[in-house]
Amino acid sequence: MDKNASSTLTDFSAWLAQADPAEVAAEGAPDGSGRMYGGLTVLERRAVRRQRLLDAGLELFSRGYALATIEGICAGAGVTARHFYEEFGSREELLKAVFDRSIDTTILEIIEKVDQTAVASNDLELLVRQGTKDFIHAFLDDPRRARVVCIESVGVSPELEEHRRELVHRFSSLLQSEAERMLYAETGSPPEFVLTTRALVGGTQELIVDWLLATEPVPLDVLADVISNLYLAIFSYHPA
Repeated sequence: MDKNASSTLTDFSAWLAQADPAEVAAEGAPDGSGRMYGGLTVLERRAVRRQRLLDAGLELFSRGYALATIEGICAGAGVTARHFYEEFGSREELLKAVFDRSIDTTILEIIEKVDQTAVASNDLELLVRQGTKDFIHAFLDDPRRARVVCIESVGVSPELEEHRRELVHRFSSLLQSEAERMLYAETGSPPEFVLTTRALVGGTQELIVDWLLATEPVPLDVLADVISNLYLAIFSYHPA
């Protein structure tokens, strides 16, 4: 094939994909990574596009998953539909990725806050209040995360519902292990404590949903205090 014919085919492929001809040529590199375009390799450009899709998904899904279209997401991310389907098989798959990134980012921020805070490991009240405050701020300082996790992902599909329930159980297991360390290190926790911690996590989620939907939400520190009081009331109750 002569050079002019090759160039014509590249231009035609780019037109079909609504992409830049130079980028299409770069993506045709045998190893998929060595050719440069705009100062980045193909793999680096894919990583950038994926990040932009996640950012656009967070923004649009937080406004309403049912209203967000792949066309709108692509426009927000500045990518083509072809690039979208290179990264995600469906809109729901992107939602799940945004969901997971929201949780992972929140956890990393909590860990960073905990590392910067010196609290005695045997001070139950201070640990609960500080930990709850760190969580609430990490999750709600950017309320888009909480809206995706607690509202927009609800009822989308059985698979995503199972994923959400797994998250609730993970958080309740973490709460259970910390409470057992503080309260039941010698005797062991009562059998019903698993249900207790799940109820606490579920209640926390409902309070967060109310905060997200409120016309005039209370300050985050007030919300954290309410949740802390609930936890401390349960943890300090020891039935005979």
